[in-house]
This record gives sequence, C-alpha cells and structure tokens, in this order.
Amino acid sequence: MNLNIINDDGIIKQYPIVKEYFFNESLQGRVGYIGTQSKETNALNIFKAYFSDAKAILLDEMNEFILQQVKTLNIPRFGTKVNNKTIFDEENFSFIYFTSGSTGSPIAALKSKENIELEVDMLTILLQEYKIKKVIVTVPFIHLYGTLLGLMYPLMNNIDIVLKEHFLPNDLLNMIDPHTMVVTTPLYIKSLNKLSQNRDLSQSVFLSSTAPLDIQNIQLFNNKYKTNIIQIFGSTETGGIAYKVNDEVLWNSFRDVQISTNKNSELKVKSPFVSSVLYENQFKYTNGEIQTFDYIKQTKLGFKLIGRSSKIIKLAGKRYSTVQIENILENVKTIRKALVFTALEENTLRGEYLDITIESDQVFLTKDIKKILQHKLSNLKFSIRLKIVKEIPVNQIGKKLRIK
Repeated sequence: MNLNIINDDGIIKQYPIVKEYFFNESLQGRVGYIGTQSKETNALNIFKAYFSDAKAILLDEMNEFILQQVKTLNIPRFGTKVNNKTIFDEENFSFIYFTSGSTGSPIAALKSKENIELEVDMLTILLQEYKIKKVIVTVPFIHLYGTLLGLMYPLMNNIDIVLKEHFLPNDLLNMIDPHTMVVTTPLYIKSLNKLSQNRDLSQSVFLSSTAPLDIQNIQLFNNKYKTNIIQIFGSTETGGIAYKVNDEVLWNSFRDVQISTNKNSELKVKSPFVSSVLYENQFKYTNGEIQTFDYIKQTKLGFKLIGRSSKIIKLAGKRYSTVQIENILENVKTIRKALVFTALEENTLRGEYLDITIESDQVFLTKDIKKILQHKLSNLKFSIRLKIVKEIPVNQIGKKLRIK
C-alpha cells in the first residue's frame, strides 16, 4: 500500500507503507506525543509508532489545555532523543486520544493494539461489499476515526490512502474513482450538497463519524451523487458503538457491542473496543464498560438517538464540556461568571452552537469570545449566541443556576 500526499499544485508525494521503512527498535515502549498541524507528518509518525510498538499520545497542539497537561506530565515529543520516565510507561496501549468529560478536565483514553485491531476487523466485515481500493481521508489523524478508518483500516487491508492538507469540496469530487471510500464529516457532506454539479458516485461510499446527519441532507446527497453514506456512532472512550446507512432511523449495534441504559435512559456500552484505561488526573480502569452522555430509546431492531447531555458539545469531531468552556471564560479578568449551553440550529452547516451568557461590566463581541476560546481550544470554527448580563443568578450556596 502507499500513502499519497497531494500538494496544492497537484504534485503527488508517495510513501510505500511497509514495516521495514518505519520500524525503529529504539522507539519500542517509548512514550511521546504526536500532534503537529501537518496531516502528512502525523500520518508518518503514527505508522512509525505502530510498527515500532511505541506508545503515542495523539493531540492537537493548538489545544493549550491538553498540550499543557502533557508537558506537565513530562511527555516528550515523539521521536526525540529525550526518554523521560512517565506515568504511562507501565500501561498497555498503542495510542492515547484526548476528549472532554463533564467536569472540564481532559480525559485521556488509552487504546491497546487489541482495541484498534479488533475494531478494524469489525469495520472490514462491514465494508467488504464495497470492494474498496482507495481511501480518501479528510479528518485529522489525531482523531480516533482518523486513525482507525484513515490509516489502520487501509493498512490492514492493503489499500492505498490519499490525503491533502486542506480539502475543498471540489477537490474531493475530482479524486473519487470507483471503489473509493471517503472518510469525512457531516460538514463536508453538507458542503458537497451545496455544489452546483452532480456526479454518479454509485461505486464509492462515504463514511461520516463525528456527529449525526439530518435526514434532509442525507437524502439530498443520495439523490445528487447516487452513493451511500454510512454513519458511525461512537466516542473516543467507547470506540465504535453502532452504524446506520443513509436515512435509516435506527442505529444498529456493531458485532460484539453490548448496549444498555441507566435510569436516565443514558447509553451504557460494553465491548472489546472500549478503552480499558482512562486518565483524568488519575487512572480509571473501566473493565471494558463505559457510561456515555447520550440518551437513547431501544427497540427490538436497534436504537434511536434522542440527544446528548447539554453539558457536552462536539466541535470538529472532538468533544468539549460546557464546564470547560465556562472555566476558560471565567479566567478572563473582566468576566465574573459564564453560563454555557449547547443548542441545535438545523439550518447551519455545523448544526450545533454555543449559547453563552456572560456576567461582566465590559462589552464583549462574539468575535472576542471566539478569539478567547480558540486560543485555548485550538483554531476551531463554531457558532456562538452571546448575551452580556449584569448578574447570573445563583442559589443559596453561591452556585450558578443552570437555567437559560
């Protein structure tokens, strides 16, 4: 298989992906972080870590919270000669991915080689009818599904990978041949729907994994391009949970995934894809079982996703807690309190937006708040509805009343 990097001028750089080119014995068991702004560099380093049995922590270097936490934990950049002792040395994992919990602290989900390879085996069975010969990846490789679908699935099935640092919707259409799988996001699906041209892509398939798509956009895409969209539902900690094809209403659990609900109808997952170990200021051992923030309704034929806790928002496939966002804003000297909710707006490309109320005597514009958050959470694009008030109500013990 080959990794093909397409530059903006159309020149293709090709890397054969074989173990002898990437194996480095000195990296075996070494812990280091990967997370540059270059997809090419990240992909090559992830292959190097995988073939060398290293322990790679995948992160977005633009996320100041996570980068600071990694540096505090004495983790060096992957591939450097520095060989620090770390708290992760004795843990069994190939990759660590960061996500957000409801408390505002980043959670590190440790994924073993077994987690990764078993999930790829399951995806291979799901996708075998499409006879895939090429994988195009628009999602970042530091995202779990960027790694799983964009790198490990093609590696384990000897399929060529095509990537570009910055995909425009037209770029994507021009690269799709028969038996191509496009690993992408709802944002790209919606953007492709806005193009004036139509194409018959019936011998290709699109996989979307960062958030559910609305039925209107799915049906428009099916009619416009004559192809299927497979949506993958899961999280960083759980791995894949379920899937659905096109405008199916119910999610179908993956093979070997057991689902149940707690008393609040929140989804609980047990599977071989679940991280056995999580780290959030201390290690937590899950025994392969995770309680999620998602509300579902179970039926005999599958389950319906009702919604997600209002404490959690997904931005560019990564989960952030509203508490984390409130903490960032309340660290600004002139902001006394902040209250953050998530809300849904069907007519936008991204769908979700942040409903933010700030207690302050200073006037803030939406662009000011975006700048503050992007400085801490990386250069994410998201929608905000902002309200400035003189006072956010509190209860008798001084805690903010979480009401809109």
